Amino acid sequence: MAGLWPAGWRQPDAAAGAAPLILTLALPEALQRATDALRGRLAPEAAAHAPAHLGLFRHLPGLQAAIIEADMRAMATGTAPTFRLGPPQRWDRLWVAPATGLDALRDELAARWHGLLAAPDMGRPRLHISLCGGPDSPPPLPEGPWRACGLLLWQYDKACWRPLVACRFRR
Repeated sequence: MAGLWPAGWRQPDAAAGAAPLILTLALPEALQRATDALRGRLAPEAAAHAPAHLGLFRHLPGLQAAIIEADMRAMATGTAPTFRLGPPQRWDRLWVAPATGLDALRDELAARWHGLLAAPDMGRPRLHISLCGGPDSPPPLPEGPWRACGLLLWQYDKACWRPLVACRFRR
């Protein structure tokens, strides 16, 4: 769907394969630009692999892509959730911007996919946007509140994430 994919990342023609799927939130354009610029400046290797993102699930089964897409589309008929970003925090060797306000969305999807979830996606995640590694704190991102634009489904590929499905939230 035009307008949801981050700049430089477009949906391919190929269907999903067996590799794991990643579900992220489609960020508002201004926030996506800010996070991509920061990630490109502070973590260029990571930026080449995947755009800045707020991940909801990271290990969904690729062979269940049709079920996952149908549930994404059903969820996107609802009202877009709002969220806020906290100041940068250091989690192990990574600086992140923690996100709040998305637990209900993630919980509903997790309930739909109860039998499909791999161990890393079963627990309560600490939702965030990864910013960079290194010892120095990056500048904070605008707190918000932000309104999510939609859901993006990606597939792990050898060199970078491959875009698969974009669903826009009904406002």
